[in-house]
Formats: sequence, C-alpha cells, structure tokens
Amino acid sequence: MELLLTTERGIESVAAQEVRELIRRRASVAGEGRLRVRGDARDILTLNYCSNSLHRVVLLLLESEFSTLDELYRAVKGIAFGEYLSPEQSFAVRASRMGEHDFTSLDVARVAGQAVIDSYAEARGVRLKVNLDAPEVVVRVEVRQSTCYVGIDTTGESLHRRGYRVYQHPAPLKPSISYALVRIAEWSAEESLLDPFCGSGTICIEAARYAWRMPNLLRRESFLFWKLKFLPLEEFREMLVEAEARVRKRELPIRGCDISPKHVAGARQNAERAGVAVSFFTCDATRVSLDCDKLVTNLPYGLRIGSRYKIARLYRKFERHLLASETWKRAVILTGAPELFETEPAQRIDIMYGSLPTAILVFD
Repeated sequence: MELLLTTERGIESVAAQEVRELIRRRASVAGEGRLRVRGDARDILTLNYCSNSLHRVVLLLLESEFSTLDELYRAVKGIAFGEYLSPEQSFAVRASRMGEHDFTSLDVARVAGQAVIDSYAEARGVRLKVNLDAPEVVVRVEVRQSTCYVGIDTTGESLHRRGYRVYQHPAPLKPSISYALVRIAEWSAEESLLDPFCGSGTICIEAARYAWRMPNLLRRESFLFWKLKFLPLEEFREMLVEAEARVRKRELPIRGCDISPKHVAGARQNAERAGVAVSFFTCDATRVSLDCDKLVTNLPYGLRIGSRYKIARLYRKFERHLLASETWKRAVILTGAPELFETEPAQRIDIMYGSLPTAILVFD
C-alpha cells in the first residue's frame, strides 16, 4: 500500500523519523507537510494510533496529472472503488486545492464525487449513497498545481486533536508541534525538562506521552479505518491491546510553570485528562530557576497579550535570564518573533503554524 501522510509544515523530518521508529519503514518527504511511505494494513493502525507528529494517514489510490475537470473525472472514475467500499456504505469527497486554476475546491469535490458514483455503478450496478455530514468512507482528493492525489482517509479528525484538552488556552499550541519541539531538544526520559511558559501544558504533556509510549487512547474508537471493511479489523483489535501493553508509566522529571494561576490549573486538568503525571506550578518565567537539562517552550507572540514594546521587553528579560543560567544543556524555543532575540541560535527551523510564520530556535 502507498500511504500519504500529512503533518505540520516544517516538521517533516521529525515526522519521518517517528514513522521509521514506529513501522521500521523509510518515509520520504513529498512536499510541505506531506510524507509518503509504502506499508501494509498493520501500518495504517500503528501510524494512526501511535503517531504523535502526524495529522492524517491516507491510503493513496491515484496520483495523476490533469489540466481540466473532465480529465480529473476520467482519472477518478478509473479507480476500482468496489475494492474499498461496500454497497451499503455512504461516502463523501473532501477536496483541497493549491495553485492557479479556473475551478474551485467545491468543483473538484463535485466532479470527483460524481466519478466515484459512476465508477461504482458501472462496476457493481449500485448507486452509492452520499452523506456529506457523517460519511462512513471519506475519499480525499487533493489538487496541487497540475497533479491530483486521490485516496481513502483512514483517520477522520486530525490526529493533533488528541482529546485531552479540556481547558482551552487563548493561544493553544498544537500537540504535534509540541512533540516536535521535544524531539528537536533530543530529550530523554532520564533528563529533566522545563517549560517556563507552559500555558495549558501541551509541551509537558506531549513529552510525558512520548516517554510513556502512550498511544492515542482517547481516539481509540473514532478512527475512520474502523469503517473500512477491506482491512483486517479483528487483527487491529489485537494490535490495540499490544500497543497499550507497551505503555511504560514512570515518574518523569518534567515541570511546567506559568505566571497565570488560571493557566496552571488548566494545565493540570489537561494532564489529568491525558493520563500523565506532570508537575505544574505558578511562577514568572523571567525569574524561575532554569535548573534543567532541556528547556522547551513556546514564547508569547504578542498577538493577544499587548503591545510590541511589551513583548520585546519580555523577550529581553527572558533572554538575559536564560543566558545567565549555566545549568541547562539545550533550549528549544518556538516564537513568532525570532528577530527579538539578540543571541544567534545554534540552529533555526522555520515553520508555518497555520498561516503564521514562526521559527524554532535551538540554543546549546
């Protein structure tokens, strides 16, 4: 099987490393926020249930060049959908588009959806049911310039939605990015980790989940692959038990602090919901002891907390505090204002957080 994997733009190398660790297969970067890997049915469950960096796992059925909607229709119609959908199942097409075209994503979804219906009707003599709100099978059609990719979504809601965020921070960080920051820090469970701007606790929680080898327990029954009858679903049930048996709960030297008692209380709620043990406390990040092996944090961007001057002053104070401490080994900082740092980082990784250009700064 050819699998198309999506992740956050900029952390593709972290995702590729995790894929190799999980399924012992080498994934190749296939563009911004995309990986490809050849695998088997078992890899579909493993990547969905155990990955921390991926957003979606799509079983790729077609990659084709096209220029018109008629050509797109013929390409999609040529897929043997009878191998993937049962006659009684409903489906929907989810389309996305990048590039300059004289058609919209809605046009792509409409044309591709008709192609699926016509293909199935010719092969099986059955007209498939369309359910746009709660389909049993989701066909994903992605158009990038003059290339279309068609596949079966095995995930459903993006994997970065872990299900543990019961407290909503006004500027939450995606768990997939939090995990990537921890991996870039090269943190191990024997080392201490501190997040001095912890917010709702996502970085600390993701570090603990990674160390414990915790799968996506709260997403256990929600994956779309459970509706795909061509997959070995009974074997998948056994694999779930095996993955859960590998969870290794132990005490971890992970701490997070925030100047807001409200956020600290919320971080504790999220950690409890996630099922991990992390220490959170209230403190000013520019005064807290930085006695840790690895410091991993997401600095305020200035979008919500006030003026540019206020943010610049905070950055200067924190940078001085960071450099004055001689205890940490590596600091990994995500920021939307990297130009406010005067110290040159050992490494800089530019990423897109949604539509916001951000940078991961690594200090050693």
